[in-house]
Amino acid sequence: MKNRSPIITVLLLCHLSLFATTPYDLEGIKALNVLVLDQNDILSSQEEQKLLQTLKERLEAEGISSQKDGVGAMFVKLSAVKIKGVNVVHITLAVGEEAVVRRGSSSVETFVLSYSYEDMIETKRVEADVYDTVIDYLFDEFMEQYEEDNDV
Repeated sequence: MKNRSPIITVLLLCHLSLFATTPYDLEGIKALNVLVLDQNDILSSQEEQKLLQTLKERLEAEGISSQKDGVGAMFVKLSAVKIKGVNVVHITLAVGEEAVVRRGSSSVETFVLSYSYEDMIETKRVEADVYDTVIDYLFDEFMEQYEEDNDV
């Protein structure tokens, strides 16, 4: 009897590649409140507003309105530490929403993380590099997931 494990492994990998690349679900999202959570005050208020405005514009261009009330939240969370003159910044772009979760025979209204993607950068140009990472990398990853989930 021949060893069939390589064949089974290839078939399993092909099967898994047919489904979403993350465990998150962005299906049906029509509006989001956009927030920046800067834990170490690494961005100036002007740069933070620029980041917020760009995110809102990019969402609107993709057909997702930015609202404040009654919708989920897209947030950018920033935390940083300085090591030997270089800033190390941890950046998370996530979406959180209120949802009803069924547990046994009851339902619980709770907050769920619908999406999360993160990056860590080393930089001496904090504001420019944070902006570029959020807009050109993390937001693009979000939109790829959104388009996949919504058949756009």
